[in-house]
Amino acid sequence: MSFRCSECGAFTTRGEELGSFDLTVTVAPQTLARYQRLLTTNTPPEGPELAYIRAIVSKTGARLTRLDDEISVLQDRLKQLEEERSALGDYHVQNTAMLSPLRRMPAEVLSEIFSWTLSPVHAPLTVKRLRDSPWVLTHVSSRWRAIALSTSSLWSLVYIEYPGIYSLAMIRAQVDRARTLKVHFSGSQRRDSRPQTEMFK
Repeated sequence: MSFRCSECGAFTTRGEELGSFDLTVTVAPQTLARYQRLLTTNTPPEGPELAYIRAIVSKTGARLTRLDDEISVLQDRLKQLEEERSALGDYHVQNTAMLSPLRRMPAEVLSEIFSWTLSPVHAPLTVKRLRDSPWVLTHVSSRWRAIALSTSSLWSLVYIEYPGIYSLAMIRAQVDRARTLKVHFSGSQRRDSRPQTEMFK
């Protein structure tokens, strides 16, 4: 926006579009008119316009430098806040987890819940993975591991895919954990059955 001096007729321009930054430069009316045309053409500036443009460049350059410094300070502060929030968030999650009802749930109730995570004995055969039940239950917490290992029924369905995902040692461990229960064996239809049966000889 331009303001005309009532005494000399010169114009003072202010960069209203630049927000709170006060870009105040005094310029003659004819210079301001030529400057306005320069903004939309490729015409080279001449003496009066050069002085005016250089004044603008000097002011905006100084302001940009200050803004960069302020942004750098704010970025450092933002990084500190993000690091603090991350650490505090982890601590909050840890303490919130201690209030979980699962911590107070009796072992026999958890054992019953664990049993419902198993596939039925006569369910269609699917590929078993180490992240499936019951193996995954032993890697949640020491309490869950102890309960899972003491629940024989979790280990009474043995899936045989040998050689494959389950090693012979894992199958033996599962049979041992089933204790005195009847053990059901399921084989793989995707592999040769001979290695699966010969492992028991």
